[in-house]
Amino acid sequence: MALDVELYQGESRQLVRTEPLIALLRPAFAAETAPFRGNPRFVLMLRNDPGPETYDGDLELTNLRADFGYIHVAIHMEGRVVYQKPYSVNSLVGPVLARMARELAPEERRWAFRIAGLPSSEDGGDGDSPQRLPPVVDGTDDIDVSRSARLPFGIRPAAEPEIPLLDLAEYGVTLTDPEVPVAVLLGAGVQRHLMDMELSTEIEEGGFLVGRAFRRADDPGRHAVIVDEVLPAEHSGASLMHFTFTGDSFRAMSGLLGDRQLVGWYHTHLFQTERTIGLSRTDIDLHRDTFRRPWQVAALINLTSRRRVLTCYASSDDWMAPCPIRNLDDDADSHRSAHPSLGHK
Repeated sequence: MALDVELYQGESRQLVRTEPLIALLRPAFAAETAPFRGNPRFVLMLRNDPGPETYDGDLELTNLRADFGYIHVAIHMEGRVVYQKPYSVNSLVGPVLARMARELAPEERRWAFRIAGLPSSEDGGDGDSPQRLPPVVDGTDDIDVSRSARLPFGIRPAAEPEIPLLDLAEYGVTLTDPEVPVAVLLGAGVQRHLMDMELSTEIEEGGFLVGRAFRRADDPGRHAVIVDEVLPAEHSGASLMHFTFTGDSFRAMSGLLGDRQLVGWYHTHLFQTERTIGLSRTDIDLHRDTFRRPWQVAALINLTSRRRVLTCYASSDDWMAPCPIRNLDDDADSHRSAHPSLGHK
């Protein structure tokens, strides 16, 4: 099925351009196809997974079909697949459409686009893509806590343990933005483990961050965490675009906590991140529903063919704000800024 990209101008969203999706993508992959002979054949698989609605550039570009937010690109040449990688739709077609929009009407700031010919959201699915289904959990039941007065047992909130203070300066940390909600310190060997651990390139992987939570001595209303260990999640479900915890995932993890705390979670993305935020809407919902402590963080490991990039986020009002990260394996005697992301080639 041939797909077209429609470009709309202004608040009235007047249709001003229609281009075949393949025609837009060919120039973007010129470097990948240059070493081979013949004409490249593109095989595109759009995923029915919500993605970012707006492309982050120097103009406003809204994706009107953000329900299909991701696209897997495979390029066939010389009888074989020479390149394949998943992307978010915005990161792939956004730069091309932004250039086109500037040429059509340089003074216009508001644009929108959609990929025409897609099925309705209800018709999408994972299809035959690689996936790991979450195991069926037996012996569970839902409890309506609003009816707790009529239950044969009581339900009350557990008392929050007192969170100690931490002086970041003692760890050689200087914050370029003191108002960040959480500062993340990686304990001995943690960054090396995250960068070198075996991770799938076909489905998302994830797990838990274990360590200690603190209030910052310079601003007790804000927090810092020290990550001591990374625990891959057991009994989880996953696909190319999703990672899912189950109750058994948390039960297995809790047996390994000891006197430490669950300071957050991590998972991988196999597509290029947006510049403003790498988390998908599904990731944000999972974090806000499951990891509700203000000091719990969501760590994202973005995988590409050549490198891994680690970025951490924490809840901040109605946003997920990037957290500064400090690797304590570095020289702690010299005060250095904590960076928003770490990675290696």
